[in-house]
Amino acid sequence: MLEPYEFGPLSLTPDQIAAPAFFVDKKLSARWVAPDGTDTFSQILALELASVSRGNIFDLLLRPVIKATLPDWQALFSFVYTRLRGSTARDIFDTGTVFISKAHIPDNPSKAHTIPDIHPFRVDSCTIGSGVDADEPSLRLFGLEFKSGTLFLLRQDHWLPEISGNGKQAPAVGNIKPAGEKKAICILSARLNDSHRIADTMLPEVYFKLVNRIWDEADDVVRALGGIRAGSSGAEIQYMFSENIGRNPIFSAICCAMQLNGRMRALEEQLKAEEGWADEIWLNMGISHGTDDLTASEAVGSMELMIPGGASDQSSLLSGISAKGEIWVTKHSVTQLPKKLIDRVVLGVERRGQFFRNFFTRLSELAPSVESGQPKPEMGALFIARVVKIEKQESNQRLTNEVNHVGQQPGGQGSR
Repeated sequence: MLEPYEFGPLSLTPDQIAAPAFFVDKKLSARWVAPDGTDTFSQILALELASVSRGNIFDLLLRPVIKATLPDWQALFSFVYTRLRGSTARDIFDTGTVFISKAHIPDNPSKAHTIPDIHPFRVDSCTIGSGVDADEPSLRLFGLEFKSGTLFLLRQDHWLPEISGNGKQAPAVGNIKPAGEKKAICILSARLNDSHRIADTMLPEVYFKLVNRIWDEADDVVRALGGIRAGSSGAEIQYMFSENIGRNPIFSAICCAMQLNGRMRALEEQLKAEEGWADEIWLNMGISHGTDDLTASEAVGSMELMIPGGASDQSSLLSGISAKGEIWVTKHSVTQLPKKLIDRVVLGVERRGQFFRNFFTRLSELAPSVESGQPKPEMGALFIARVVKIEKQESNQRLTNEVNHVGQQPGGQGSR
């Protein structure tokens, strides 16, 4: 529960603050969301905060389920970023925003990054949604700075009244509707190879430490290519890529998978040197393309970002049938790539020891792995191929997310 926040003549208690509103402390943690909010933004933000407890505000606002609640989400995010940058200690702000991709950072995030000795009470605001949709009223986001943090309030913009499409005055904000857009995304599922056997050979706390180190290494690679965590379950984790900074989400996912193979080899060598580690560390990976099918009514959960049978299920199934660092991708994903990128990706299938480039096979034709069990019947007709490597551009110029690491060669480990 929030304590009253005071500055001079102003004193606010939580029961005096109407939703939509949220409070962020000086460590960038979302401390509180106004209760009884009937708007979608407040409801989803409260559910997300309850699932993590004092979560980093930027991590919360970057989640796809939050983005879907506002038609002009980028304006809200930019304002919160700029406001907190000017009121947060430099080391805390830099540490708390290191995972944010450049695509989301405002062009001019702030002026001089200083904190005055005498903390003034300041109010700032910006318009949210102006000109985005003629049928939706413009909103205004206010930032009220206190000694303990910043209170953000979202209200209808009475300074810039909007006229709805039918010529009538737009109604007051009672329910902030989601944008309703479906964005192209790509899901990369990574699963620790032979995880049951590895776990059996270790004490639980040692295995837990190893898995966390693996995922920390993987997170670094994913963030560098503009991806985010979409969920995790035991020895499997899923990452989501969307279009940003000119990156193709499918090619980003493929590049990421190749880099993860290289990072695991380096980690394996480190563990051998540090602890005498003898086992191989592989991430079995699957890649599938789809659309962001989030709706405001969906429950917030790490593995519920996609509709059943969508990109999440497909990528998870492919990581389950891979072996020793294999990367399997759906034909649908490959066909969405521009030709210049398709030509750079070496993929295909093996038949009787021979590799056939640019050919695909049905999922049902592959022998299921021990961990994954039998493939789901409805996905048996899914056409897939194994990614072998990414070839350099002939001009020798790198794309933003190009990787130099070459994965398994045709006919190498894990070949079918």
